[in-house]
Amino acid sequence: MNPCKNETVIESWVAGKKSSNHKRTLMSMPRPDGCVELFSYNLKIGHRTSAGVCVVGDFTAPTGSFHSVTTSCHVNKAKAVAAMVMHPKVWDASPVSDLDLPF
Repeated sequence: MNPCKNETVIESWVAGKKSSNHKRTLMSMPRPDGCVELFSYNLKIGHRTSAGVCVVGDFTAPTGSFHSVTTSCHVNKAKAVAAMVMHPKVWDASPVSDLDLPF
């Protein structure tokens, strides 16, 4: 996996491929089940289903879920190509977040 620009990482995520930028702060990581996860640092910000539907968690200041300027940039680039953008509270309660929830 050669390091590339953030835009190329987003394109790879949409295409279902593994990729990372030069600092490994943005990465797309395929899973064995056919889904592909998008990470900004260690925060999962995107999920591509095995059917190819891209969903992004809106971890930016307007939603009250600001993490960093860099993560906000990553999220905004992913939002531009995603089929669905979720508020972080909805993201956390959905199966795409991969959190172990009690319900």
